[in-house]
Amino acid sequence: MLWTLWRAILFEFWRMLLISTSVVVAAIAFAATVKPLADGSLTVDQAFRFLGYAIPPMLAYALPFAAGFSATMTYNRMVTENELTAVFASGVSHKQILFPMLLSGVLLSGSLVMLNNRIIPHFLQRMEEMVTRDFAKILVNSLSQGQSAMVGDTEIHADRVEEVTPEPGSLIEQQFLLGGVVMVEANEDGTIRIDGTAARAWILLLPAWALSPEDRARIADDTSMAVVMKFVDLTINEQGDAVAWESVTSPAIPIPRVFKDDPKYMTAKQMKRLESEPDLMNFVDRRRVALGRTIASTQTLAQLTQKVESGQPIELISGPNQTITLLAGSIQNQGGNWILSPLESAGTIEIEIATQGNASHSSTERLSAQTATINPKASGSVDPFDAQSSPNKLALDLSLTNITILGNAQTPQNQIAQTQYTSLSIENDPLPELLTKPSAQMLEAASIYRHPDSIKHSAQIADLSNQLEFEIADLGREVLSKTHERWAFSASAFIMVLAGGVTAMRLRYSQPLMIYLWSFFPALTTILFISGGQQAVHKSGSVALPLLWSGILLITLYTLNALRKVSKH
Repeated sequence: MLWTLWRAILFEFWRMLLISTSVVVAAIAFAATVKPLADGSLTVDQAFRFLGYAIPPMLAYALPFAAGFSATMTYNRMVTENELTAVFASGVSHKQILFPMLLSGVLLSGSLVMLNNRIIPHFLQRMEEMVTRDFAKILVNSLSQGQSAMVGDTEIHADRVEEVTPEPGSLIEQQFLLGGVVMVEANEDGTIRIDGTAARAWILLLPAWALSPEDRARIADDTSMAVVMKFVDLTINEQGDAVAWESVTSPAIPIPRVFKDDPKYMTAKQMKRLESEPDLMNFVDRRRVALGRTIASTQTLAQLTQKVESGQPIELISGPNQTITLLAGSIQNQGGNWILSPLESAGTIEIEIATQGNASHSSTERLSAQTATINPKASGSVDPFDAQSSPNKLALDLSLTNITILGNAQTPQNQIAQTQYTSLSIENDPLPELLTKPSAQMLEAASIYRHPDSIKHSAQIADLSNQLEFEIADLGREVLSKTHERWAFSASAFIMVLAGGVTAMRLRYSQPLMIYLWSFFPALTTILFISGGQQAVHKSGSVALPLLWSGILLITLYTLNALRKVSKH
């Protein structure tokens, strides 16, 4: 008899669960699809795919409530039709009648563990790719088929399109090279305002936090992606006037990201890996890179200072065939710029520019300058279009003022007010080796610069080290909070099923809506404790874990108390 009864209860419960879950999930998934569709980030056909990807993630929130509702309705129907009265009269206990809910709760809880830790992160990643990376794919497909494409307010046509793999360690996620480019910008009434042609153009997709300070301030969302274009050998016709430029870089165009760079969207295995490899998160890795570049800059300044103090020349490399040699009296760091002072004997800074070629094309140019300034580029200022500007190398800019080009008997001297050489490097660049170090080793390398009493103390390195340590600690707390949140949600599905069944039996003479409210509000309280506890753990660490699990404890006590009252009568 019990097996027949259990099968009937299970069939009714799972039928109700399927219906209620489908309705709730469809509504929530549709709500998640509306915003990217309205923003124009998705086409109509993509919206249906996006909707499909959104359904599994919404199960994590809908399933516990739907399970509690289904259990309540299942047992309430049995109560109103006097089925439970007949069952109890036959000697079946309350615990035996609740066995199907116990079994269903275990199955639902196990399903949520699998969903939260493995399946849902995959679908969330697919949702984000549709909104961000597919933008570039759609753009390139249109151009490859001979159609024009819109980038911001500019309509572009290209004869050929080629995807180019970014350099290892580059901030660029995707890049495309266009040839034979024609561009048009029109006014609102459709009249052409600007048209132009370019020999080639680059289209880059990169995170907003890697943009220039001006673009970052304008976009004001470091979690978004952005498209940047650079036109080479560009000719523009604007209102009848033709103007030519060697290269023009467009302002960055943001692509909103629906999901942030967040451990919440990682599998359990990936989150576990973050404990030993926090650099997998971009917000940690960019702190590590910034610290590495600052250490490399400090070490480079120390190398140059040692050379200058010993009377040796400084050698800077400009491209594969050119070397700039400077002989100065001293070098000092002033506000991040390295100022070279003139030689006492000559009163100027001596400069030699050697260009290597074959025997007939090698040349050497000698200069003297009153002032010279070396500016090490910050990590965020690396030009992604500059072939000589690599994120793995320390780039230096050299500025000279009051320059005299030293001639010979056939060539008189010539005076220049100022000139600049960009994207220079040194032979023993410490940055490539530093960037191979993970955060733990990078902090160890920075330790000699952090102590205030050290002769090598650097306030900037100490500050960047503190920022990196904070990001790692914050990531550890976030991983802890997300892990416990997932387990708590899974446990809530188990206990909500039992709470729904017990509440229906305890309030058997009440209206169905009233019965559901008595199971809904404890369930809602549980979810609020889990969500609030997750935020508290993220902020304060493991000390706040009791708050996260207190919701599960409260609904468990509520269910046991209700079962005790039902069993007494």
